[in-house]
Amino acid sequence: MPAAAAAQGDGPAPSFEWRAAGSIPLQYVETSTPRGDRQTLNGIPYLALTATAHLPSDVSASIFANGGHGQLGSFRDNDNTFASAGSSIARRWGAFTAGVSFDHTNYFDGAFQERTNVANEFNLFASYRWTPNPGLRIRPSIGATMRMDETFAVERYSYTARLDIEQQISGRLWWVVSPRFRALDYVGSEAGRHDMRLAAVTGLKYVINDNMSARFLVGFDSRTSTVASRAAEKFTVGASIDFELSSARPRWPLGQ
Repeated sequence: MPAAAAAQGDGPAPSFEWRAAGSIPLQYVETSTPRGDRQTLNGIPYLALTATAHLPSDVSASIFANGGHGQLGSFRDNDNTFASAGSSIARRWGAFTAGVSFDHTNYFDGAFQERTNVANEFNLFASYRWTPNPGLRIRPSIGATMRMDETFAVERYSYTARLDIEQQISGRLWWVVSPRFRALDYVGSEAGRHDMRLAAVTGLKYVINDNMSARFLVGFDSRTSTVASRAAEKFTVGASIDFELSSARPRWPLGQ
């Protein structure tokens, strides 16, 4: 689910806002499955564009497009590239946000080579932002997704719980950690298959300025399945430069 779709700034929000976010990574991924092991090293970037209308009663409606390679530590379903577009609507009650979204995604082999899959996803999501003090940020979130193929036949249902924690170490340096749980129930041609994924990512984030940061992360993802051949373990390590520009905070990334 796109984080920008539900993000809200402090204070009065503009009636219309656009955001551009991206990540330039260098990441090593090692995947182990019953079929063998695979190692990949890539630096394919990620880019997301979002336009949001801020409506009365703290409601926001967004359209978005994103693509590239999954961001460092995101543990998407595969290690290939994708291009996605969709829309969302969310409402905020103080620090709590909930909403729905729909996205259409094309998956590609390698760096946008042959298209391998098409997916349509309908998502329900909710999150809570808790800041006990300026140096500690805690964000639990949950979500449910119905995934359909290109003909809109349902393929699976998934349920996600996630906890994002950022603790300031000193000045611009932060420690970050994100444990996650995901359960997947398949229907259609894979009816009866059930997967469970446990993952955790941790590392350091250095805030360069309001628009840019650098991250160094390590993570592990373990997937168990009632279909033995679908079990997998994934380890990743890497670094990235991340940026975000917003019309509500117009500043060139290299500015101070």
